[in-house]
Amino acid sequence: MATPYNPPARSRPIGVAILAILIILVGAIFLLAALGLFLLAGFAAFRGLPTFFGLGGALLGTVFLIFALVFIGVGLGLWHLRSWAWWLAIIVLVLAIVGSLADVAGLVIPLILLIYLVLVRHHFR
Repeated sequence: MATPYNPPARSRPIGVAILAILIILVGAIFLLAALGLFLLAGFAAFRGLPTFFGLGGALLGTVFLIFALVFIGVGLGLWHLRSWAWWLAIIVLVLAIVGSLADVAGLVIPLILLIYLVLVRHHFR
């Protein structure tokens, strides 16, 4: 009787696990900020403040909610070693590097993360 072939499980590098957890935590912070903005917008509308305050808070809360969902999704994708999450993280890091070319201090961390993610690319499916 032949034994079935079980491919070896992919191991998650510790750096990817830490990065995924940090990205999920940032997403949770954005989620809390979105909730706070929605509550403030509702409070502004309830107190009879000008419409601008309620509408501005709701709009900003929606933007924060979208960022929260993207961060949490990318963090979970990195945790599960999904290739789409790797690509999205690479794109965001390249944009961060381009955005911080004038500031050397802001360039170091995204550059290190980019190099690390390129080195561990073979872990993603």
